[in-house]
Amino acid sequence: MQAATWAVDEAVDRDIPLWLLYAIDEAGGPHDAAAEVATAEKTVRSAISAIESLGKPVRAEAEIVRRHPVPALVEASRSAALVCVGSIGFEHAAHGRIGSTGSAVVASAHCPVAVVPRTRHLGSRGTGLVLAVVDGSSASDRVLELSVAEARLRDAPLRVFIVRRPHRSRPGDTLSPLDQRVVADVERRVANWRSKQPALDIDWVSDHNGLLNYLEHLQRNATPIQLIVVDPRRPGPVDVLLGAAARAPLEAAGCTVMTCDRTGWL
Repeated sequence: MQAATWAVDEAVDRDIPLWLLYAIDEAGGPHDAAAEVATAEKTVRSAISAIESLGKPVRAEAEIVRRHPVPALVEASRSAALVCVGSIGFEHAAHGRIGSTGSAVVASAHCPVAVVPRTRHLGSRGTGLVLAVVDGSSASDRVLELSVAEARLRDAPLRVFIVRRPHRSRPGDTLSPLDQRVVADVERRVANWRSKQPALDIDWVSDHNGLLNYLEHLQRNATPIQLIVVDPRRPGPVDVLLGAAARAPLEAAGCTVMTCDRTGWL
């Protein structure tokens, strides 16, 4: 339900329908078919009611399919602008880790994916900042482009976090020469976006000894964060954000993790 209502502003901003996809796992067996369909219809009706209660100009459509959720969502991502999933499924809620469906969709989707926490989010025009996580790779342009769009949608400040690469011989030492080139490249990209979007509050940050340490720094300083945008390559920062160690700070902040798409990666 949180993923469905979170997606409303995204659909309104793009002027496209919000499509609710309910996948009934085929492993349930034919004897459960009637009960499963009834549950699916009830859930879809509840989601549509929640969406309509927001009073926003969005058209909600729904489809119920009999298929495993992961391939159903990955196939849907071929024609979607964005796929929104909940961060924790029923089987994983007690263990404090991301559900296997969300993790698998992030790894295979053909469009951006938003992993929405079960806690209440700040809303499209909340006070929390948007965080873009970059490392100077070919995906950084896509991460920044999507982050700028999301920050503008939310009237939110944008911070660009540079993933730190420790020196091989002395972990914890100063940034290596390669990292200094990455910093210079990110500074150039941020300056370019400042010139394109002068009304946007955008700046870059680094030297927090890791992404989780920076999230903890924001929490200690009571700085709300509503969205983190990262590229979906694995291994990488997305694994950090979807891992067990990040669940507590992300859930506490009500923070959504969004991956960019893979368009233009070379």
